[in-house]
Amino acid sequence: MKIAETVEQTIDCIYWLSPYRWVDHHLKGRESEHRPGTPEQQRWRQRRLRLSERYICYWLVAAVLLYLLHPYLVPLGLWLMVPLLLRVFGILNKELGVALFNRCKITDGPRVAATGRTIVLALINYLTALFLLAACYGLQGAAAFQDTPVYAVNGVELWPLIQAAKLHFTLGEAFTPVSAAGWLLTLFHSGFCFLFGTLVISLFVSLLNVSSENA
Repeated sequence: MKIAETVEQTIDCIYWLSPYRWVDHHLKGRESEHRPGTPEQQRWRQRRLRLSERYICYWLVAAVLLYLLHPYLVPLGLWLMVPLLLRVFGILNKELGVALFNRCKITDGPRVAATGRTIVLALINYLTALFLLAACYGLQGAAAFQDTPVYAVNGVELWPLIQAAKLHFTLGEAFTPVSAAGWLLTLFHSGFCFLFGTLVISLFVSLLNVSSENA
């Protein structure tokens, strides 16, 4: 088996772990019952598109709330961090499927439809990952990092958001980890940002319609 096929199948298997994938698969089955281009088929297609947008936007709202409430969720610790990190990994997995293999998306075939929509949703996913990782830093605790500030706004610590934003936009940590757990989370975060940024750039390039002047 070719390595590319193995990676593609792995990405698809991981995508099936998302509850959204199961719901979309059901809607896709209903859509396939109608001929392409008919009003009924377009109606089911629009339902799938709305579901995708709502799922992504609701995750952004949930991520912001988790960050704001993380001081009260510290007792959950690792139990809460695991699903949050799985969601971050799921975001990267989906973008890998779209950019590399034209999988994990609603539109069939190699063409990526609705350029503006695709890029906007990708950026929302990137912002969602920012707040999810900020919540993870907060759940891990300031003891895992060096020289974290003590200031807060309305009882919400700001250092986790500063750490997450610094890594998200510069690939450099604001506060140096002093524990193995802190380093693992920081390296996971920087790896996510590097790969996601590379994928978004490749997505931009793939959507360009380049032609010669003599054509």
